[in-house]
Amino acid sequence: MKRYSRRTLLVASLLATLAAPPLFAANDLPNLGTVAESALSQAEENRIGRDILRSLRGDGDVIDDAEINAYLADLGGRLAAGAQLPGMRFAFFAVNDRSINAFALPGGVIGVHSGLLLATQSEGELASVLAHEIAHVSQRHLARMQEGEGSRHLLMLAAILAGVLASNASNGDVSAGMVNAGVGLAASRQLAYSRDFEREADRIGMQYLTAAGFDARSMAGFFDRLQQTHRHNDNNAFGFLRTHPLTGERISEAQDRAQAYPLRMRADSQDFLLMREKLRLATLGAAEAERHYRIALAAGRFLQPGATYYGLARALLQLGRYDEAQQALASAQRQLPPHPSLLLLGGDIQRAAANLDGALARYEQALQQFPSNDALWLARIDTLLQARRSAEARQQIELALKRAPDNAALWRLAARSYGEGDALRYHAALGHAFYIEQEFESARIQYQLASRAGGDDFYLRSTVEARLREIDTQHPAKPR
Repeated sequence: MKRYSRRTLLVASLLATLAAPPLFAANDLPNLGTVAESALSQAEENRIGRDILRSLRGDGDVIDDAEINAYLADLGGRLAAGAQLPGMRFAFFAVNDRSINAFALPGGVIGVHSGLLLATQSEGELASVLAHEIAHVSQRHLARMQEGEGSRHLLMLAAILAGVLASNASNGDVSAGMVNAGVGLAASRQLAYSRDFEREADRIGMQYLTAAGFDARSMAGFFDRLQQTHRHNDNNAFGFLRTHPLTGERISEAQDRAQAYPLRMRADSQDFLLMREKLRLATLGAAEAERHYRIALAAGRFLQPGATYYGLARALLQLGRYDEAQQALASAQRQLPPHPSLLLLGGDIQRAAANLDGALARYEQALQQFPSNDALWLARIDTLLQARRSAEARQQIELALKRAPDNAALWRLAARSYGEGDALRYHAALGHAFYIEQEFESARIQYQLASRAGGDDFYLRSTVEARLREIDTQHPAKPR
């Protein structure tokens, strides 16, 4: 009940923000050419998207995994490059939810339910959904929804966002009800615009999809399969069809449009295959995932056998059966070429079995092959801290930060390495982590604590003071 009430408060906040009278005076409606920026500024979109993402993280819905985050950021970044929006900072994240859905929040914040990845049968299908969501962002659809309709359309927008958030709660009917209630407030003209926006996102998203090297047919193929499956099994799992209504006409248009693009036979990346199984484990839990993998291997039903053994190994690791996990990993390695995720898992098994030296040896060996892999760096540093080798950990942190200065997880490890014994560096490092994640209120608090701490590092103090001035200027504290 507490979790659901937090979502209710967030929705109320969205309604208050989106329905603010100064933005939507009836005698001050913007022209078509300026509607998006006038109705909802880019700064407001950024703030709303950041607030929703912070709430989802606070509820524990966002999957915080370095490998999954890196994969979605890479895939999403390649697709977003086609949008040519240099000032837009996209953020892609995975939500632990079995339903098949994805959503674009204001400010380029794009969420993908783990159920969507499990439903896709190729990387192109996943890319097609991300490209569609990126197109919603690049065309400012959330802001343009308000054109000429004022607060009524804002109510629909807020209800749809409420449905997205509530879809992670236990009652799927509540989510559908919120979305349907919002749509029910809209006039037929607004519904027509909704269909137009979906078509526009299909058309432009297909351009992004092909520019990133994927086959245009992946989009129409996935949508058609979703619709066909939904007809025979409507069990509230198809959230995408509620927030992105599909019609036969729209699918036909996408199929016809795809014929103008050359056919591209593209093999699924190993990243996609392995991260798909990692998300399956996060979604199902270890015991259910093990049963799934045993049945899949016995029946020969899988996209790739090595990826299935990888998922089984991770499930067995979580169940504490380390010898069996090592055997399953060996089977995966026989089926797949060398990959950082396989080597990381080898170190993780050793670490879980309390063999910290063995884990460090595996991580270091893996980094010789894949020196720029963030997850391997983080695992090695975390293991050094677990082994109470803080000085070595700090050396590795300094090296890693030279390569990836905007990695919030690295800054959190840096804070751990200093501890409360070095309050200046401890709070400054936490401030940097929050700043990178655009959690500006939390960053402000940590920087203030750092500024009051002892220590004579002039450069670090100057950095902290500069960040405080920037936050106070660009993100002033909310009145209490």
